[in-house]
Order: sequence, then structure tokens, then C-alpha cells
Amino acid sequence: MAEPPSKENKLWKGVFAVIGIMSALVIYGVLQEKLMRVPYGENKEFFKYSLFLVFCNRLTTSAVSAGALLASKKALDPVAPVYKYCLVSVTNILTTTCQYEALKYVNFPVQTLAKCAKMIPVMVRHSWPWLLFPISNFSLYITTSIVLVL
Repeated sequence: MAEPPSKENKLWKGVFAVIGIMSALVIYGVLQEKLMRVPYGENKEFFKYSLFLVFCNRLTTSAVSAGALLASKKALDPVAPVYKYCLVSVTNILTTTCQYEALKYVNFPVQTLAKCAKMIPVMVRHSWPWLLFPISNFSLYITTSIVLVL
């Protein structure tokens, strides 16, 4: 019988995961901003078709995810009925398209700060007396906001 992973092993896996995710997101953000804010071609035109970028992004993500599932020998069948994914998928496509369009007008750090502000209505909604958020969540949000502003 295999031994359970040690705490140190779990810690290093977590550190690796965090560094990998943060690195990928930084690279993704830099490439997004460069793609939308740098003029291309002889006429120095800006990229116009954000929805095509979203399509390519989703196509690549689906292929990589399917490959990872096949490599891990897991089933490709969805767990929930497909129609339950529709609202999440549509809102995700709309927000990503808007994200690319916003980069035409603001830079990536400003956009990131604006996206972080979406925590405010969620926390206010969940702070009503019958759905209290722990104070630690508010302090985490305030700390995150301060760090992002710096």
C-alpha cells in the first residue's frame, strides 16, 4: 500500500502550482495587452476581432483539457447535464470578449483592478444579516485591493 504524501511534498506541489498559475496569468495578460494595443501591418491597424480571439482561446483550452483528461485516463463525459453549463459558458464568452475590447482603451493593470472590484458587490450581498461573511474575508479583500493599487 502506498504511503500518503508528506506535508513537505504537498507544500512543494502547492508552491509549484501557485508559481505556475501566476506565471501563466502574467504571460497571458502581457500577450493580451500586446495583441490589442500594438498596431500591426503596413497601415498600422489595431486588431479588430475580439470574438475570434475568444474562439481561438476556447478551442485551444478545450483541446488541452481533452488531452489532459485522456492522458489521465479520465472520462470526457460531462458530470452535469450539458444545458446546465450554458449560462456559465455564455457569460464567460461575453466577459472575455469585453475584456479584450477593454484593452483597446485601458492598460492591463487598470483592467485587472477593475476586475478585482467585482468582489465588492458579492461581499456586500453576502454581508446581509442572514448571510454573514467572516471578517477575515473582508480583511483579505482589503489587503488584496491595497496590494493591487500599489
